[in-house]
Amino acid sequence: MVESPFARSLGSSLASEEIVNYEKGMMSFTLKEARAKDARAMWNTRMRSLVVANNMIKIIDSKSNKFEGK
Repeated sequence: MVESPFARSLGSSLASEEIVNYEKGMMSFTLKEARAKDARAMWNTRMRSLVVANNMIKIIDSKSNKFEGK
């Protein structure tokens, strides 16, 4: 589970790979894979997607705050 005010945006980064569930500002998904090697690769890919999405959200949020005078 990931708790964030941007949970939906983060979950959207996984939309093509996983079914993402949302509840009260949190997002979650279930990774199912029988082979440990494949599960590790899938997990790493999902985490990289979330890290990139989170970094983009930070950049966009910081730019919008500058324009709003925050």
